[in-house]
Amino acid sequence: MQQMKSMSTLIEIEDNYDHMENVEYILENVLMPDDGSLEFRHLQDDYNSHLTLSCKCSNNNNCCNNIDFCHKGGLKYMRVKGELVVIPNESQQFRSILECNELCECQISKCLNRRVQYGPRQKLEVFESPLYKSKGLRTTAYIPSGAFICEYAGELLTLSEAQKRIQIIDENCQMNYILCLYEHSKTRLITIVDPSKRGNIGRYLNHSCQPNCKILPVRTNCPIPKIGIFAKRDILANEELCFHYAGGDNYNGMLNGKPCLCGSTHCNGFIPNTQI
Repeated sequence: MQQMKSMSTLIEIEDNYDHMENVEYILENVLMPDDGSLEFRHLQDDYNSHLTLSCKCSNNNNCCNNIDFCHKGGLKYMRVKGELVVIPNESQQFRSILECNELCECQISKCLNRRVQYGPRQKLEVFESPLYKSKGLRTTAYIPSGAFICEYAGELLTLSEAQKRIQIIDENCQMNYILCLYEHSKTRLITIVDPSKRGNIGRYLNHSCQPNCKILPVRTNCPIPKIGIFAKRDILANEELCFHYAGGDNYNGMLNGKPCLCGSTHCNGFIPNTQI
């Protein structure tokens, strides 16, 4: 297994994982092929844009740990036993993360507002899941609640391209990996990711109606968010990692998909399809 790194930011993404099948391994989201549409041009413009919001934190041991000042308006991290975890937000006022970026004045080595941009956690393992009768992803070590696991990375799609691919998937009874993330602000923001042909280790997480993981939008340098997968609760070693394919307020789904095999006490019976 070869170590892979990206230099698209000042921080190197370290990713030691790979695929066991004919899928291109990528470190982070990439654009779909150019189809010549105006919709693609808009997506490309966003992909190549840079967030201008930055912090002015001083270079001390508590760098970017001032929740009331640094990047107001998003979820924050705190250090627990040497690991950054998302601070619980009981009010649900904020449902996304804005990490420090290249324009921030903080010292990277001391910054407490950078986690997803470093890449996936170690000790994850792709395995043949006996429950789902397919490949799945599990952890070989304990993961605390709120800890980052990995990104759900793949091709960024336009709405029309996603609709075309889903139609082909349905007609050919193929596995659907397309994830549509909805965010509600002054305008409705939609991010569509497809890791079916190009993706990272996040593509192996299965669906559960009572998942141990959750998904949060995370922005670093680009206005298009990374889809971050975080521990919803404490997760023990050798547990399979799952998230709800249409769960939470960041998603929109339909309960008319394939039969669900999660076996949870509150199973809906079907895997939610992506509603686009």
